Amino acid sequence: MIKNPKPLHPGTVLEEIYMREMALNQTQLADLCGCSPRKINEIVNGKRAISPEFALVLEDALGTTAEMWVRMQAEYDLWKARKAA
Repeated sequence: MIKNPKPLHPGTVLEEIYMREMALNQTQLADLCGCSPRKINEIVNGKRAISPEFALVLEDALGTTAEMWVRMQAEYDLWKARKAA
């Protein structure tokens, strides 16, 4: 059986691709999203999930799709659940 590799937490993708590409720090992204910098920090550090509601915020702020964020979060959560089982 082929083991599924660990998927990236969506916060890693948020930071390493979108924030870097747009030259945004956590405070600037928080301002764009209308949330606290702490929320962004927790997401980026993998301590907080991206909810469907926040995925919609990211969609507007970054020009991405909410589906992309929700899908990444679901894949990460499923991987964690399989690992724990």
